[in-house]
Amino acid sequence: MPKHTKAEIIESIYTVKLSPELFDRFTQFIQQRCGIRITPSKKNMLEGRLRKRMRALLLPTFEDYARCLFHRKKSAPDETAFFLDAITTNKTEFFREAAHFDYLCDTILPKFIKREDRHRTHTFRIWSAGCSSGEEPYSLAMILNEFAEKNPLFSYAILATDLSTRELVTAKAGEYNKSQLDDIETEYRSKYFTTARTEGSDRRQVIAALRRSITFKHVNLMAPAFPIRKPLQAVFCRNVMMYFDRSARTQLVSRLAEKIEPGGYLFTGHSESLAGLNTNLQLVANAVYQKPRT
Repeated sequence: MPKHTKAEIIESIYTVKLSPELFDRFTQFIQQRCGIRITPSKKNMLEGRLRKRMRALLLPTFEDYARCLFHRKKSAPDETAFFLDAITTNKTEFFREAAHFDYLCDTILPKFIKREDRHRTHTFRIWSAGCSSGEEPYSLAMILNEFAEKNPLFSYAILATDLSTRELVTAKAGEYNKSQLDDIETEYRSKYFTTARTEGSDRRQVIAALRRSITFKHVNLMAPAFPIRKPLQAVFCRNVMMYFDRSARTQLVSRLAEKIEPGGYLFTGHSESLAGLNTNLQLVANAVYQKPRT
């Protein structure tokens, strides 16, 4: 059997099609591992993203890639993380759905300070679940740091997690194109960003102190346990559940609520209503839910 050149393999990758049987197998694996439901209308999208991995591995057919993913030898690298990275959609921006940050700053934080003992420091704990490339947790860090500067007894802890290891690398670095900062107030841009050290680039980096205020971790929201020990005052889980089916959404909301202290809050995407789900969380603002105190 003749050995194909690299150019021939790459050409083959962009001509082969994903069979209905393999599409079903891939999408079932995705749903089982991370709760994301991919409908047949997304078949072309899945094909395109898998082709990038096939090119990196020089695998000419989807059948070859399936063998790499599902039937790897013990000595071969695990392809699962790369597969999930490839299919995960990551779209975000600083202060996305800005009303949520206003509600946090104007309503939740003042209430938190008011009800706590004014003579000792209390930590506001918040989780950015599905943090993508880091814009959301850094937006939260700017808001919380500003509040801390005005309230000496206030401190905060931010956990930021994502399924994609690739996105977490970007988030930890905190480095962005200058144009990505357009929606940030001028005062915040000058205070919390510096010119990146990348030679010849027009990029900006979040200052080290703000980067250190966030703990980044790889977390699958469908995992049986979350790495959280202390109760949270708020969870931002926005524009994540839109990819889950009803059962997965119900499970996730229930497990998130377990981590939120009574009186704490869950923020969802504006298109992610919890209506019809079995939950005791109460809607208090647009896509903001509160856990009852009793």
